[in-house]
Amino acid sequence: MSINYRKVEGHPHLVKDVGCGTFINTNVDEIKSAQMRRLSKIEKQKETDGLKNDIETLKDEMLDIKSLLKQILEK
Repeated sequence: MSINYRKVEGHPHLVKDVGCGTFINTNVDEIKSAQMRRLSKIEKQKETDGLKNDIETLKDEMLDIKSLLKQILEK
């Protein structure tokens, strides 16, 4: 199976794989930039998830503290 690429008119960094019809970006800088944006987005999502978990933990701990304070006041 041979690979047959054709340049896309008007787009110097795009080629089309004639066999399967997919377009391929050949601009390495754009590809690296897209990868960096994706990694940055993943890291931000991990940070957000961590903060959400921290908030939930704090909520649970505050409920425990409230409960203990109520028990102390009842005595």
